[in-house]
Amino acid sequence: MSTRKKKPNELEKALDGVDWAKLDAMTDAEIEAAALSDPDNPPLTDEDFAKMRVLVHRRKKPTAAE
Repeated sequence: MSTRKKKPNELEKALDGVDWAKLDAMTDAEIEAAALSDPDNPPLTDEDFAKMRVLVHRRKKPTAAE
């Protein structure tokens, strides 16, 4: 599982192929069924959630030289 954050242009490129009209026409149940049937992206399990860590990134304070 990748933890790399996508850059805005990568995210836009990934969303270019989405058929938004088709998605809008689907019910929530149909969307959930489609997501659950995707073998490349199985839903997270309780075990997966138990392994996760919360990472808080803090900005470095600028020094006088910066």
